[in-house]
Amino acid sequence: MSDEAKILVLNPSPENLDKALTKANSQNTKLGPFAATILIGDVIPRDKPLPQTKLLESTYFAKGCNGISDEVEVKSSESTSTLVDIDDNLIYVKPPYSIVKLVSGTTMLIVSGELSKDSLDKIAQVKAKIELLFTFKWPIALSFVESVSQVGNETIDSLVKLIKPKYHFAVGKEESGIYYESEPFTWPSGEVTRFISLAQEGSGGKWFYAFSMNNKQEDVTDLMENPFLTKKRSRENRDSGKETVTKKTKVVTPDQCFFCLSNPKTETHMIVSIGSQAYLTVAKGPLTRSNKDLSFSGHGIIIPIQHVPNVNERDGPIQQEINQFQQTLVKAFAIQKPFLKLIFFELNRHDNVHHNVQFLPVYESQLDKFAKSLEYRTKTNNEKFKRNQSLEFNEFTNENDPELKAIEKENDYIKFIICTSEAESKIYIAKLTTGKPLDIQFPRRVLAHMLNLPDRVQWDKCQQPKIKEMADCEEFKQFYRNYDFT
Repeated sequence: MSDEAKILVLNPSPENLDKALTKANSQNTKLGPFAATILIGDVIPRDKPLPQTKLLESTYFAKGCNGISDEVEVKSSESTSTLVDIDDNLIYVKPPYSIVKLVSGTTMLIVSGELSKDSLDKIAQVKAKIELLFTFKWPIALSFVESVSQVGNETIDSLVKLIKPKYHFAVGKEESGIYYESEPFTWPSGEVTRFISLAQEGSGGKWFYAFSMNNKQEDVTDLMENPFLTKKRSRENRDSGKETVTKKTKVVTPDQCFFCLSNPKTETHMIVSIGSQAYLTVAKGPLTRSNKDLSFSGHGIIIPIQHVPNVNERDGPIQQEINQFQQTLVKAFAIQKPFLKLIFFELNRHDNVHHNVQFLPVYESQLDKFAKSLEYRTKTNNEKFKRNQSLEFNEFTNENDPELKAIEKENDYIKFIICTSEAESKIYIAKLTTGKPLDIQFPRRVLAHMLNLPDRVQWDKCQQPKIKEMADCEEFKQFYRNYDFT
């Protein structure tokens, strides 16, 4: 068995199939030889002739959403195998699927037409590890990530969760296809999956993909949260067949707001200190956790007592007290834990429910990673999640810079403050456009990427038992006691 197998995947236009196959032969000569070439989408739908191009390597195709050519159907009916030789090196996968083990040792599953629950039950009995998956439809879980739920199929979700492939290729839409490449994501059992959807040739999007498979254990750091392990969207959204849209923010009154002290449900066991304008609390579902160097998570939140969505007056009493909390926290860490540096982050916008500034400690040796993580997550937000508003960060080293002050006064914004010492900091700020969709988890995604904590992006999946929250709060109080100005 070879340590590495090269694979070529294409989504050809049925109108120009010979052109695409000529391209495949050319790629095989330049980059190959390929262990296999897989054609996805509607390759030879009904009423289309067979291609004339003679292929250099084994090339597989399946039934798409628009049926299959009569010539293919006739040859298929004459064979009892799940794989039918239509021509030299042109192999048809009969519905509903076929599992193919290549000479290199790589095992792939190609879905042809519709997949039933009975097929899933049979696949579940396969003992071989299936590394490559090819389908027409996307899984529902990933269609929700990109807000294109009409291209998803729930049976594909079940299949992906069942086999956990290294690579999953799909098409999504009939005719045009969709080009999309997700970040890799992990499963609790340790497998890593990459999802790649190809546009159809001639549509303007990427339509072919060449890569190498190997048997080595991957060391992947740039991970997204596994979309198959998150809570399902509402049944109404799923059944509507429509793209999801950002809803208008629900009005939350102080007696309903979990950040308001007047709310009887406020979790007072997490409050560290209360001032006249703001209070300090440990974070629920912290990104960082207690360890040998710090007996509490260190992830905290500074919250205005007044129920306000944003704070734009730098010299106002609320902002002044927030600043005072920040300064004393930086001092507490500088004196007691000088190897830990604080990062503050906030979403300051008019449609917030209740303004807050979060912070967490990171090792000084990790600070150099911040800029690269910010750049990476910004690029991902802007290029892969185009429904989100585009972000552009400016860097400042002086908190009194006139340009920075103008941005803070006149705009909604996302801001990070990297405190390198008591006297020095770097500020990264991006203007926001009111009313445009925003990934409110963006700051936490940046820091999770920086700290290599992909499974801790969503705070509600990181909640601690109440007894641990109480212990963290008491430890924080002891740590902060000599610096508390309230």
